[in-house]
Amino acid sequence: MVAVAKLKNKMQRLIIVYNPRSSKHAKINQEVISPAMKLKGYMVGKFEVKHVSLDYNASNLSKIIADGDLVISAGGDGTSSVALNGILLSKKSATLAVLGYGNFNDFAHTLGYTSFAEVISDFENTNPTILYPLEASIDDAHYRYAACYFTIGMFAESTELFDTKKTRGTLKSGKKGITYSLKELAKWYFKNKKRSFLPDSIRLNDKPLNTFATLKSGKKAARAKGDKVSDIIFVNGETVAKLMKGGNFWKRKNEFLLSVSKLSSFHRLTRFISRSRFKRIPGKIVSNPQRITFDDVSEIEIQGEGEYQKLVIKNLTVQKSDVGIKVLAK
Repeated sequence: MVAVAKLKNKMQRLIIVYNPRSSKHAKINQEVISPAMKLKGYMVGKFEVKHVSLDYNASNLSKIIADGDLVISAGGDGTSSVALNGILLSKKSATLAVLGYGNFNDFAHTLGYTSFAEVISDFENTNPTILYPLEASIDDAHYRYAACYFTIGMFAESTELFDTKKTRGTLKSGKKGITYSLKELAKWYFKNKKRSFLPDSIRLNDKPLNTFATLKSGKKAARAKGDKVSDIIFVNGETVAKLMKGGNFWKRKNEFLLSVSKLSSFHRLTRFISRSRFKRIPGKIVSNPQRITFDDVSEIEIQGEGEYQKLVIKNLTVQKSDVGIKVLAK
């Protein structure tokens, strides 16, 4: 990490957040870092994302952010999440821009920028937009912010695949991209789909959400025994995993999309993906807050924009943050 130094004359501060372990680091250096260093009138600093937790990186980033800064995330959704959380933790009036150099780039797709030159031009000539991120709380204590989505269950756990040495090495070679990622996900799915990903008894806003069998009767209920929810997804951004459509909930102060599904069922997964690809992720528009509780303390996987963590918790609450963040968006 290189903090931005103070200069005697006032110059625009620019902080580039990047991950040197990114599969596209060479492109980031060529297309973002190198041209940034040649800008006139800018004081440029680089923040290197370390191979530790998102929270550690975001906390360190927050310590160097000042009012008026332009923070550019150049990397995948995990890097962008570090930048988002860092700005919010700093409580400073900084502006965030996102350039996608990852596998799915949901955050970059939501904001719409593809080049460094566009970002600088719009920062100098247009007003920023306010993004209202999701905020997750674990056992009633703040956990993390996400611009595009949070998910718990099977979808969240599948993210671990991209941290394996084999997969990360293949992607870093630059020879394979989204098609390879989807094939690896498919192999992981068929190997793991019979597992249980969420506890047997779940409550959503104090109402039971433990199994689809509770919605059936007679023989249908018997056949549905054990047909329990595998995924709960909270959607705020335009896309999830690049291919699935969300919406512009990120512009709204209170509303987001809630999707509850059994994606471990192949025919349900097929319908879910098809509808999500061509219409929108199936679910309902909800207002704050949405509270998930378990009868017993349970181990779950939670993921926000590619950054996952396994936690032992009693409850999870997701709502819109009270505070918005300035972003550059098309």
